[in-house]
Amino acid sequence: MINILKKEIENFLGREITKKSDCEYLSDAIFDTLNSEISPSTLRRFYGLLPPTKPNIRTLNTLAQFLGYKHFYHFSKTYQYKEKISFTELIYAAIKENNDDLIIDVIEQYKSVPVDFLSVIITLVRELLHKERYRLIDRMFRLKSLEFSSFSYYEALRIGNSIGLLLQEKKEIDQRIFTNENFIDFVYMTFVDYSNLNNYYGHVSEIISKNNKRNDILLFSKSILEFRNFLNNKPYHYLSNSKGEKIHPILSGRLLALKLLASNSYENIGILKNYHIKIKYNGDKLDHYFELFTTSILMKNTDVMRFLIDNITVQFKFQHHKIHLNSFYLMCLYYYRLQGDAKNEKQFTAAFNLSNCLHSYKEFMHLLWLIYQYNKSSDNIEKKEIKKTYVQLGKTLKYAYFSEDYLQNYFMVTQKAEQ
Repeated sequence: MINILKKEIENFLGREITKKSDCEYLSDAIFDTLNSEISPSTLRRFYGLLPPTKPNIRTLNTLAQFLGYKHFYHFSKTYQYKEKISFTELIYAAIKENNDDLIIDVIEQYKSVPVDFLSVIITLVRELLHKERYRLIDRMFRLKSLEFSSFSYYEALRIGNSIGLLLQEKKEIDQRIFTNENFIDFVYMTFVDYSNLNNYYGHVSEIISKNNKRNDILLFSKSILEFRNFLNNKPYHYLSNSKGEKIHPILSGRLLALKLLASNSYENIGILKNYHIKIKYNGDKLDHYFELFTTSILMKNTDVMRFLIDNITVQFKFQHHKIHLNSFYLMCLYYYRLQGDAKNEKQFTAAFNLSNCLHSYKEFMHLLWLIYQYNKSSDNIEKKEIKKTYVQLGKTLKYAYFSEDYLQNYFMVTQKAEQ
C-alpha cells in the first residue's frame, strides 16, 4: 500500500519523484497545502533516493492527508473502492467528450463518497484551466456541493492554494470566474498573491472591486489595491469597515495596517491600543496582527514592533499559526537588530525560516529577508551576491518601494531617525 501511496502522490503532482529537487517541491507543496511539514530528506528516504528507513505513521498520515484522506488507514481502506469506481477516469472521459452536464452530475453525486474528492476537483480545474473552459469552472463553483461554507477551513485552504498556484501560470484569465463569489472565497481571498500585485492578482483585484458589492469582498479587494499603491510609491488611503459588519480577523488586521501606513507615526500606538482593546475577547491575536508583522518592517517603526512583541503570545493553536509566527519571528529579528540586542536577534534569526512562508508570500518575504541579510553581512562579495538577488527579484515583482537605496540604507536610515 505504501508503493501505491507513492504513485498516487506522483499522479497528484503530475510529476515523478526521481531527484532531490522533486522532494523539495513536494515538501513545499505539502506545507502550502496542509501547513504541515515533511522534510525533503525524509521524502528522499521515502522514495528511495537515500538509504530507506521504514516511514513512521506521522509521515504516512501526512502524505495521505495531502491526497485528501483523513489518515493513512483511511487511504488504505478506500483505495480499493476508489479503483472500482474509476472516478478520475470518468471525469477525464467527460472532459474529452466536452460533456459539461456529466461533469456537473459527477461532482454533485460524489462529494459524500469516500474518494479523494478534493484532488479530483483540483485536477479537474487544472484541466479546465489548461483548456480555458472558464464557463464550466464558473458553473462548477455555483454548485451547492462546492459551496464554500460546506468545507472545513483546511479543505478550503487546500483547494484555494492549489488552484491559486495554477492561476500563477496563466498569462490571461477570463474575468467570468472572478464575478463568482464562491470562487472568490475559495481562491482569491485564500491565495493572497503578494508576488503578483503588479500582475494578474492586482488586475483581478481591480475587476472584483468594480463588480462586487459584498462588504468583506469589497474591503478585501480595495485593501489589496491600496497596499499595491503603497508598494508602488503611489498615493494610498485608509479603508474603514463603515458598515460595521463582522469580517475575518486577517482582513481586519489588513485594514489596521493601512491605517497605520496612512497615519502620522506619533498616532500609531494610540491606534494600536484602541484596536487591541476592541479585539481583546474577539478571536486570535495572531490572526488579527498577522499583516502588521511585515507592515511594521516596511514602516521601519520600532514602536509598533515593540507593541506587537509585548502583546503577542508565542504559541499556536492551529497549523496555519506556524506561518503567522514565522512572520512574527522575522519582525522580531529586525527589531532586535535595530535595538542592538545581539542575543535576541540571534534567537529569532534561528527561529525564522523562509521555507515556512506561504508560497503566495514567499517572494515578498524573500525581499525582506535579503534586506536583513545584506545589512548583517560584513563580506563584500556576499553583499554583492545578495544585492544581485534582491535587484533581480525586485525587477520581477516591480515594487518601486524596494529600491537599492532601501536595501543599502534600511538600518542606517532608521538608526539615524531614532537619534
